[in-house]
Amino acid sequence: MQKIGNELAVAVLVTGRVAKHGDRIEVSAELSSVSNSTELWGEQYSRNSSDLIALQQQIASDIAQKLRSQLTGSEKQKVTKQGTQNPEAYQLYLKGRYNWNKRTLADLNAAISYFNQALDKDPSYATAYSGLADAYGIMAVYGADPHEANPKAKAAALKALELDPTLARPHAVLGGIKFEDEWDFTGGEAEYRKALELDPNDATTYHWYSDDILRVGGREQEAIAAMERAHELDPLSLIIAAEVGNTYARSGQFNRGIEILKRVIGENPAFARAHDELSDAYWGRRMYPEAVAESKRAAELVGDKRLLDEASALEEGFRSGGWKAGLTKKIEVLKEQRKTGYISPYAIARLYADLGDKEHAFQWLNTAYQEHDSNLTMLKNDFAMDRLRSDPRFAEQVRKVGLPQ
Repeated sequence: MQKIGNELAVAVLVTGRVAKHGDRIEVSAELSSVSNSTELWGEQYSRNSSDLIALQQQIASDIAQKLRSQLTGSEKQKVTKQGTQNPEAYQLYLKGRYNWNKRTLADLNAAISYFNQALDKDPSYATAYSGLADAYGIMAVYGADPHEANPKAKAAALKALELDPTLARPHAVLGGIKFEDEWDFTGGEAEYRKALELDPNDATTYHWYSDDILRVGGREQEAIAAMERAHELDPLSLIIAAEVGNTYARSGQFNRGIEILKRVIGENPAFARAHDELSDAYWGRRMYPEAVAESKRAAELVGDKRLLDEASALEEGFRSGGWKAGLTKKIEVLKEQRKTGYISPYAIARLYADLGDKEHAFQWLNTAYQEHDSNLTMLKNDFAMDRLRSDPRFAEQVRKVGLPQ
């Protein structure tokens, strides 16, 4: 208990056990001091399975009352508030969140299915709409077509707020869409600030805010601070722990980023996203053999044929002719994949840029602009674009996207 409490940086812990016997749910809950493991409060609960939500509200209310003898009306409402009274919808929502946290395209599609099933049970379940917005909002990061996913994210976020204007997360989703999809950086900042005003302790909002202000460049220290705050609020989140390392690497502190990402992988070797980000950090550090190996490992863990083809091409080219040959081989695969599905033109442009092939790089950047590729918002702080920065065409691209100076 002391170890867990210290990791979470808290003074007290809630622990408990849940057992199901037929139609009955038995729960024991304790509130204990971290410093000496003394039990401050404990209770046993027994309810019908259909009373799951009411039971959760009762336990939360009892613990809050024990921690603070006086709760205001709004605080009591926050403690007992639940987005649905349908226990089946609630269970489906939890399954959606479980899959959402695994962070692969297949798992995000599974999460969307669960959130939709929850909405079938309770069409007014605002939190399930918020879950849908969260899932659609990050799908492009994992290979989905943003032109399909982002409008769905926006629609789900607006529906969630229509049903419950007090929800914070939908504003964060809208902030991300304004930053990355609409290139409205002032509007995106306002949405993020609204989200943090409604819920100052939402780690995911800090995570996404950090990513977006890092994208536009010039605010690296602010981005690092926001991601560190996200990690402080949710120290056990795998994606946030990995993103701390990724943020340092994308800010030019490659060694620090690599150190953090290797630690995350050491504790969670099957978390594909961390391997993918470590590959990019190695690339930025010009540690090419390591970059190739981590790219292959990430693809293997996800098990997606498209990613495996890309990683295998990079590996095959690198073995036969070094880094440039690897990039060239990967470009060939990406171009072929564009014939049958969505591939970001910016992803191809950054490979050409790192090769030093300016003409093809700018050709693909122009394609990215024509397709309104959200990745163009990374232009100013993407290390792969370093060889293009002195070219007047680069400044023109930055101007067209409207990135803050």
